[in-house]
Amino acid sequence: MAQAALPTALYPVGMTQLEFVDPAEGGRPLDLMMIYPAAPAVGSASFKVFLATNLHLHKDAPIVSDGLKRPLVMFSHGAGGNGSVYAWFGEYLASHGYLVAMVYHYRANTFDSSALYVRNRIWQRPRDISLDISYLLQNKVWGPHIDPNQIGVAGHSQGGFTALWIGGAQVNPDLFVAYQRGWKNNAIVPAYLRDQMSLDAGPTRALRDDRVKAAFAMAPGDIQGFGMDAAGLGQMAIPAYLIVGAGDTTTPPEDNAAFAAKYIPQAQLDVLPGQVNHEIFDNECDQIGRDNYPEACNDAPGVDRAKLHEYIGNAALKFFDRTLGVRR
Repeated sequence: MAQAALPTALYPVGMTQLEFVDPAEGGRPLDLMMIYPAAPAVGSASFKVFLATNLHLHKDAPIVSDGLKRPLVMFSHGAGGNGSVYAWFGEYLASHGYLVAMVYHYRANTFDSSALYVRNRIWQRPRDISLDISYLLQNKVWGPHIDPNQIGVAGHSQGGFTALWIGGAQVNPDLFVAYQRGWKNNAIVPAYLRDQMSLDAGPTRALRDDRVKAAFAMAPGDIQGFGMDAAGLGQMAIPAYLIVGAGDTTTPPEDNAAFAAKYIPQAQLDVLPGQVNHEIFDNECDQIGRDNYPEACNDAPGVDRAKLHEYIGNAALKFFDRTLGVRR
């Protein structure tokens, strides 16, 4: 296979689940949802993602065989979320020729979550991304379809922070230990978990992965709370696009995306105007989602999630095409 110009016509999109084991960490299972340009059988139905609507994913459909090596985007979900929550984003990029790997961070996802990982060992997130990249490049099925020189990362919330971290931004060790101490001393957390929580900034060092060439961070946070200061943000080695809603109350723009963009050398800040809140980056919800998870599913009056997804997806596509050198 050789790198060539990707077509401008849209591809059908497939979805499949992958799992492998990280032997270096006691056999941790690392899971991925792969979303990719596909060649589904004629008349095949779309897969229904739980609580979501307006998706068009063909489960386990064969990857399209057009002889092209493709750009790869790794996606890091928010704290306690999972890759499928952002399937719309994967579908958008995959329909334009990208491979998109939606990560399920170990013990920090919807289906298997612990404060030990969601709050204390957050340095595992960029490590997971690096392990996933190595796995995909070496995989006999997926590796031949990936251009190793065209790898980007995207993420939402804590995943947006992860995207900056693996891109070279660094945390201040003292500030990170202070953040860890805040959770270790939090009496709301069960004692057996607090006993396992470390006060150690050592694992936060050397998390930059040189294979990652660009970062698209959606509502990244908690930038300063996790210990990323001006000096650490100044170490960001790759272009970054930071996008956030003006009405975000979970990761307020001024303290997070705008603060980061001020100090990242190659940063572009995009603030979505109006009452656009934190969950706008999740899938559009079906009626079950709207009824049971109104805070995550129901947007403020006048906010159109479908239109914003089109805007965000197009912004990501243009950003990655430019920064990864994708030709069309």
